[in-house]
Amino acid sequence: MNKIVRLIKIVKDNKGNDIATIQVDLTGDGSTPDPLTAIYGYGQIIGFNDDGSPIYDMEFKQRIKDEEQKFMAEAIKEQKKLCIENGVDPDLVNILNAEKKVNNE
Repeated sequence: MNKIVRLIKIVKDNKGNDIATIQVDLTGDGSTPDPLTAIYGYGQIIGFNDDGSPIYDMEFKQRIKDEEQKFMAEAIKEQKKLCIENGVDPDLVNILNAEKKVNNE
């Protein structure tokens, strides 16, 4: 049986409305967490660039960026705990793709 831990963070605006979700699945395999951020609706979009990408309100964008960093720190901490449970070197988590180099030697 494999243990998978799913972390989910709901990001809210100043009014308490949900504006984004950050999510990651952790397996304790030594990999660096790769969270996915989903931004809700068009509520915080203030326009569009020439290439079609959205322009977000800077306060909104900064709030998500700050929450992503906090989330990543928590995901790394939890991934390292799972690595220890699985007998995997937890230091691999800090270096991208380090687990692949160790597993392919």
